Amino acid sequence: MWSIAKRELHFYFSQLSGYLVVGGYLLVTALTLWFFNTPYNLLNTELGSFDPFFEFTPLLFLFLLPAISMRSFSEEFSLGTFELLLTKPLKPAQIFGGKLIGVGLILSIALLPTILHAVALESLFQDGSELDWGKVMSSYFALILLACLFLVTSICASLLFQSQVASFLVALLTCFMHLYFWSFLADLTYNMTLFKFINNIGARVHYNNLSRGIIALGDLIYFLGFILTFFSLGVQLIKFKKS
Repeated sequence: MWSIAKRELHFYFSQLSGYLVVGGYLLVTALTLWFFNTPYNLLNTELGSFDPFFEFTPLLFLFLLPAISMRSFSEEFSLGTFELLLTKPLKPAQIFGGKLIGVGLILSIALLPTILHAVALESLFQDGSELDWGKVMSSYFALILLACLFLVTSICASLLFQSQVASFLVALLTCFMHLYFWSFLADLTYNMTLFKFINNIGARVHYNNLSRGIIALGDLIYFLGFILTFFSLGVQLIKFKKS
């Protein structure tokens, strides 16, 4: 499984597009946080909060994560190496897990430098003031859970199509549904019980709870449950194509 992850990481950064995607994400993040006059600019927040980063990053993840995942299996299909992959002494769960770890490492490379923005923000505080690092770490934890959900969803989409463009679009649509569709649907109802039920199907409410530092068991079960569901779906898709 680790060999597949390393292969995925090496293959992604063996081409210029890999650097462009990660570099583009870091550039857009820096411009949004410090230069563009938007509600997400850290200098526009009165309390010097790092919350704007966690508010707009899910929007970027809607495009970033399908982009880094779309080639996971689609590229294998187009190059004809998927059959070769199946001949390795690996179970379908190990193959899917190796791909997931590989794209997860790519995401880590893109996400780790963003901590420097929090450090830079704290350096602007007056003496005696400091950033609430406990809340920042809790928000990063929520962001990682959301990212894992997007990644397993996007890899499943990559298993469905040989075309990377089709994989990207389906992954983008599905991740959008995870994050916004159910909240939009809930807003159309006037029954409070039905509103809460539909709203809780989406990832947005659970992500917001965790990013505020509220570590609730229900929110953790939601993310872990959906991640395992899409992971199992991906394993079944590999078994189907193998047969």
